[in-house]
Amino acid sequence: MLTLLTRGAAFAQDFNECQRILKDLLPVFNRSFEENNPALLRDEAYQRGIRNLQAAYALYHKQAFQPSDSVQRMNNEAVILALLGNHQKAFHIMEELDLSTQDPHLHYNRGLFSLLSGKYDAARNDFADAPGGTQATLNTLVSYAKQKKYADALGYANGNSAKNTHGKWNYNLGMVYKFNNQFSEAVDEMATAIRQKDEMAYRLQRGDILMRTGNEKKAVKDFEKVSRTHLKAQIRYANALLSLNQFGAAKAVFEKYLETDDRTFRGDAYLGMAHSFYGLKQISEAQRYYKLASTLKRETPALQSGMGNTHLSKHEYQTAFTLFDRVIKRDSTYLPAYLGRAVSYYGQKKYDLALKDFKKAEKALNEDNKFFADLFVTKAFSEYYLKQTAPAQDDFQKAIKLDPTRYEALAGMSSIMIDQKRYSEAGQFLSKALVYEQGYDLMWSNYGNLLMHFDMYKKGYQVFKKAISLNPSNVNAQNGWGIVLLENDQLDKSMALFDSLVKEKPELPFVHNNHGIIQAYIGNRHEQRHQVNEANARYDGAFNDFKTAMDNAPSRKFYNVNQGNVYRYLEKFDEAKLSYQTYQDKSALNNTAVMYAGKEQMKEAKYYLGVALQIDSLHRVFQYNMTILAKGKQKEMMRLVASSDENSPFSDIGIKYSRDGFVTIYLYDYEYDALTFPGRHYMPLPVAEYKEDYFIPEYDFKLIAYEKKKGNSEKKKRVRYKSQKVKLPGSRGKSGTKCPVLF
Repeated sequence: MLTLLTRGAAFAQDFNECQRILKDLLPVFNRSFEENNPALLRDEAYQRGIRNLQAAYALYHKQAFQPSDSVQRMNNEAVILALLGNHQKAFHIMEELDLSTQDPHLHYNRGLFSLLSGKYDAARNDFADAPGGTQATLNTLVSYAKQKKYADALGYANGNSAKNTHGKWNYNLGMVYKFNNQFSEAVDEMATAIRQKDEMAYRLQRGDILMRTGNEKKAVKDFEKVSRTHLKAQIRYANALLSLNQFGAAKAVFEKYLETDDRTFRGDAYLGMAHSFYGLKQISEAQRYYKLASTLKRETPALQSGMGNTHLSKHEYQTAFTLFDRVIKRDSTYLPAYLGRAVSYYGQKKYDLALKDFKKAEKALNEDNKFFADLFVTKAFSEYYLKQTAPAQDDFQKAIKLDPTRYEALAGMSSIMIDQKRYSEAGQFLSKALVYEQGYDLMWSNYGNLLMHFDMYKKGYQVFKKAISLNPSNVNAQNGWGIVLLENDQLDKSMALFDSLVKEKPELPFVHNNHGIIQAYIGNRHEQRHQVNEANARYDGAFNDFKTAMDNAPSRKFYNVNQGNVYRYLEKFDEAKLSYQTYQDKSALNNTAVMYAGKEQMKEAKYYLGVALQIDSLHRVFQYNMTILAKGKQKEMMRLVASSDENSPFSDIGIKYSRDGFVTIYLYDYEYDALTFPGRHYMPLPVAEYKEDYFIPEYDFKLIAYEKKKGNSEKKKRVRYKSQKVKLPGSRGKSGTKCPVLF
């Protein structure tokens, strides 16, 4: 009896050792699922624990197993197989067993093997038959979730609860909400899980959901919290910083990871470094790290698009197009690649194709992220060049809202305003653009033309001077410069400039028109000096200039106003009247009034000037001429003007070189340049998105002890052996060996 007790205690002690080892292994086994890190099961300490368990169980089995313990043996061997990672074999051992009369824990274990092997219906059946408990409830929810039966999972969760799971119940429920696109509820459940136990998986998953819903700042806090202890979180943290455009901080975190010996996320770190350098506008360094990343990572969309962005920055449109097009052919859902290809098309002047790609990627165009400003500018100019004014104006406004200093958008708006003849607004936009970009001559010449439209010649003088200093070959700037020289009473310099322009650009009608105006003014100056022949020669030259201008551009009817002035100087009044009537605007009305005043037909003069004032009551020339006309002082003014010299008090060139004391209006001609910009092509970063979505069960396997056997064991018979003595001859029956005596 004492022997039986000793043997029973030994068996119990051996089984307790198995249970102790299993208790040490299960946290590591479960942590591999909690952290989605199978590498934990390859750790030497874990593997050594498995070997110890196998040895302890083998010893227990040898001492205690009897045929009636076969079900327990199969369960225990299945547990060890599951711990080794051989889930399918563990399941196959148990799947066909009839456990109706067995320990209820065997049902639960088989449910765990089913769950591991993806047999979710079978798992739920066994969990239902298992002893009631929190873990069975938790794992039932996981089985629905893994089977993608999210509605069933939510229904099950509404009727059940699992307390004391250290947050796993809420985490898994949060994941169900996430897959059901109920992100707010998902975040709430993750927060509840974190309050129960602050695990890495909970923080990372909440951070991923926050990133997806545009709450990058909150996501950064979650990632940062666990980045100090988990390298996976460190990479997430750095990428979240990239999404906040904190490129320097992100680069520092990536560098910190690269200083470790871990190679698991080295490719991700190289890619993050490339993004960081791109964000810091260090394009060459960015390209170097993109190439490094490509040696460790397959050609992911983020990697290829990042490389494409660097080529856009260098205006290497064809190379960039090839990269983006390759991404789209592999993954037609990757929207950043469409944005990149759209910019590539824009750079190649394929504006219609650019707009098609912008349309495909419109969900990716973030109107609240300032780093999308350049994309809206590119889209707007594509629309503007295709005469789609309304959408272009809308996109320019979006770019300005994102970045008020975006001079390309401000200049683009000015071009639209000019086309719509909203010159005052055009001038406001262009003046703002010139605050932020002062090296583009076409912006200066356009701004100068706007100033001329409002007769602001003094201000225009400096503007055109700046434009020419930037680009002496800018014809529109030279044209404007010649006009402001004229208005600044530098007739001879203006004449020399336009003589040159007429020879170089004889096909431009506005050059001939403005050349004619200068000749007319010089003719007036000759006439004031009583140089009649010289005056008539200049008038003839002006007439020919206006005729050439009209022949080159018959649609520009306002040239008739200038020609009418020459007819009047030549006293061809009928022809002058007909010319004025051809372009019956307020300027023509003023000049008609001046013509009648010169003929002393005051009634007609007052009528036409009155009509002009009705059109524009604030026009300073109309007011001046009406004042002179009303007071009858035109002859007195004519004498004063004619006797004036270079120190004349008359600052207005129209007054100074008047033949009759009135101001005759000439209509200058100029053209606005179509503004083009090479594009900054600073693209929003294709930051890596982590889709590490997994559920966390609780694998609390149980080893089942063999049954204790009752009854006496058969005693083993002790066999007694007789001593066999060897009789030596002559020994007289004495045994043994007698040693000889040595002398």
